[in-house]
Amino acid sequence: MVGDDKEARVALLIDGENISSGFAGKLIVEAGGHGTLAIKRAYGNARRIPGWDAAPGVRLIHSGDGKNAADLLLTVDAMQMFHEGKATVFVISSSDGDFSHLATRLREQGAMVIGAGEGKAPEGFRRSCCKWVMIEGKPADVDAAITKVFKAHPKGLAISQVNPEIRKRHAITLADVSEKSWRAYFEARPQAYKVTGKGQQTRISLI
Repeated sequence: MVGDDKEARVALLIDGENISSGFAGKLIVEAGGHGTLAIKRAYGNARRIPGWDAAPGVRLIHSGDGKNAADLLLTVDAMQMFHEGKATVFVISSSDGDFSHLATRLREQGAMVIGAGEGKAPEGFRRSCCKWVMIEGKPADVDAAITKVFKAHPKGLAISQVNPEIRKRHAITLADVSEKSWRAYFEARPQAYKVTGKGQQTRISLI
């Protein structure tokens, strides 16, 4: 099995629908520590993964709308890269357990597999890799981080922009707040936010 050889060719393959582009820097640094970072790719529906198209040196692979399309593309590419000798070390970034099979297969073939994901990643995926790297980036004060996003947008944000913008800047999702929707989150804080409009016409701004 290939170890941490500085001559090794490394492929960083990111599940862009599962991992925020806010982690791009951390992932690039981690992958680069295992050899020559030859390949950097993020997979997903380009319309739903804002930020990855602007990540330094990362090639965005558009998967379209198909179910599990991003996972399948990443898996096919990884196996092709290995068999063509384009990479001997694979950094697979996702918190999705579906990549356990890919990690196991690559490891059995002699590749070094480093998994990189959040704390929610299942144990099975972690154990399928040669090494697991935890990536965490959520601020301790989620409310303050969300306020900071809106300070950067003094004219406010449309409700459809809220989730991708907050996720891109701070890797925060609805799972990190107690409310079940972003509208409910802002309406629960009338002293800080102004909510206008209905449905997709809803707009949020700081007071």
